[in-house]
Amino acid sequence: MKNSNLLLSLLILVTGFSGCQNILEETPVGLATADSYYSTPKGLEDGLKAVYTPLRRFYGREEAFFLTVPGTDDFTNGFGGVTNYPDINNYSANFLGSNAFVTVIWDNFYVGINQANAVVNRAPGVAGLTEANRNRIVAEARFLRALYYFHLVQQFGDVHFSLEETIGVVTTANRTPVATIYEKGIVPDLQYAIAQLPAKAAAYGRITKPAAEALLARVQLTLGNWAEAERLANLVTKSYDFQLVKPFANIWDINNELNSEVVWSVQYTADPLTNGEGNQSHLFFVFDYTQNPTIIRDLPNGRAYQRFMPTNYLIKLFDPAKDSRWDGSFKTVWFANNKGTINGKTVMPGDTAIKIVPYSVPDAVQNQAPYWYIDFKDTWVGASTITNNEIGGGQRRRFPVLKKYIDPLRTSVNATDGRRDFIVIRLAEMYLIAGEAAWRQNKTADAAAYFNVVRTRAALAGKEKDMQVTANDINLDFILDERARELAGEMHRWYDLKRTGQLLARVKKYNLDAAPNIKETHLVRPIPQTQIDRVTNPGEFTQNPGY
Repeated sequence: MKNSNLLLSLLILVTGFSGCQNILEETPVGLATADSYYSTPKGLEDGLKAVYTPLRRFYGREEAFFLTVPGTDDFTNGFGGVTNYPDINNYSANFLGSNAFVTVIWDNFYVGINQANAVVNRAPGVAGLTEANRNRIVAEARFLRALYYFHLVQQFGDVHFSLEETIGVVTTANRTPVATIYEKGIVPDLQYAIAQLPAKAAAYGRITKPAAEALLARVQLTLGNWAEAERLANLVTKSYDFQLVKPFANIWDINNELNSEVVWSVQYTADPLTNGEGNQSHLFFVFDYTQNPTIIRDLPNGRAYQRFMPTNYLIKLFDPAKDSRWDGSFKTVWFANNKGTINGKTVMPGDTAIKIVPYSVPDAVQNQAPYWYIDFKDTWVGASTITNNEIGGGQRRRFPVLKKYIDPLRTSVNATDGRRDFIVIRLAEMYLIAGEAAWRQNKTADAAAYFNVVRTRAALAGKEKDMQVTANDINLDFILDERARELAGEMHRWYDLKRTGQLLARVKKYNLDAAPNIKETHLVRPIPQTQIDRVTNPGEFTQNPGY
C-alpha cells in the first residue's frame, strides 16, 4: 500500500468536488503537519476533499475502463485495444501483477482509503465543528471508503483491510476475507452515511443520502440480500425528486449534465487549471473516422483511441425500430467536413460520409453508395476475414461509436482532458436493481413492472406498448440483456457478469477474443507485483492463484 498519509502538498492541489465553477483557494501550509492542520475545521474539510481525489483517477480513466468494460460479453478490443493493451480483454498469460492498470487502481484506492481513515479517526478531536457538520464530514469519508473497498474486493478478492490511519512506513499487509470487509467496512460505512447525510448537498458533487442508499442497494444486490436491495433502490426512486430523462439520448447531452436522472456524478471542469488530466472517457470508444477521405478530425466527432468495440451480442441486442437506446447510445452517421471522393462520387462538406447499420446490406448497394456504407453480417467483429465495409473491418477500425462520453467542448481537437462529468449512479439503475431483486424473490410481476419503467422511457414515440414485458419474460438472461441495453459502457458489465456467476459462460459464448483463455483464475485480478514486492510478510500476503 501507499501507507504514508496524504500530507498537505496533496491537499492544496485538490480541486474540490463542489462542481465545475469554483477553484479551490490555496493556502501556504508548507510547514504544517497533519496533526496541526487536521485539528482545525478547515483542515479537516480539506482532508475530506483529498478523500475525493482518487475518484478522478478511476472514473473517466483508461485503467478503470479496461478493468470494467472489455473482457465481457458486450465489448471487446478495437484496433487501439489490440495494438496497445490486448491482455486484459483477452485474459492472456501476459495479464499479470506487473500490469500498470491494476497497480494504478490499487495504489490510488488505498491512498483514498488511508485518507478517509485519517478524516474519520481525527474528526472527533476537532474543536469548533457542530456535531451535524462533523457527522456529515465523517459520513462523506465513510461513503468514499466503502466505495473504494467495494471496487477492490470485486476486482481482487481478499485484500488488505484497515479502518485505521497509517502514519509512517508499514511493511506488512493482510489478506482479509471479502465477507469480513463487507461486514465490518463497506456495509456499516454506507449505513452510517445514510443516517448522517442530507438529501441534498450544499454543493453539487458532494455525497448525499440518496447516493449512499443507491450504492448500498448495489452492494446488497452483489451480496444477494435481495429484499434489502429492493428496499433501498425503491427509496431512491420514490423518496426524492429524481426523474428519468426523456428522451434517453438527453442524459448524455453535455449541456444537460445537471439533469434529474443523476443521483451522483464525479465532477470535472472546463477550467484547465483545475481539471487536471480530465475525463478521458471520450477517447476510448471512437474509431478512426479520419480514414474516410472526406472527414478531417474535429471536435464534434472526437479523438479516436478506438480501444473498445461492441461485440456481435451487443449489436444484435437492440431493436432500433422500437428502442431508442440504439440511436441514443451509438453514433452511426458521420458527415463530411472536407471535399472528397467515395465510390467514384464527389462528396461535399455536409454530405453523409459514413453510415453504419446493424444489419446486412447487399454488396452492390454498398459499392454504389456515395458514402461508406458499413453493414453487419454477424461474422465475428474481430475476424480477420471481415471486409472494410463491415462492422469490425479495417482491422477493427469500423464500428458503432458509443457516444455517451463524446465531448465536443474540449479545448482542441487533440485535447485528451475532457470536461464532462462522469455519472456514477443514475436513476435507471435503481429500477434495474429493484427489478432483479424482485425477480430473485419470485416476485415476477413486480420485477416486470420495474423493468417496464425503464423500457417505457426507452421506447420510441408510439412504441411504448411494444416495449412492455410480462412476468413470464423475466429471467437472468433478460436481466443481463436489459442491463446491457441500458448501461452499455458505464463501467458495470464486468461486475454484473461476475456477481451473477455468468462471467465465464457469457465471455466464452459472446467474446471470441477472450473465449479461449478465460478461466476461474480470472474471477479476480492479479495483485499488483509492486504490492507483493514491498511487503515483508510475503508468506501471508500472497498473489491470487493462477497469476
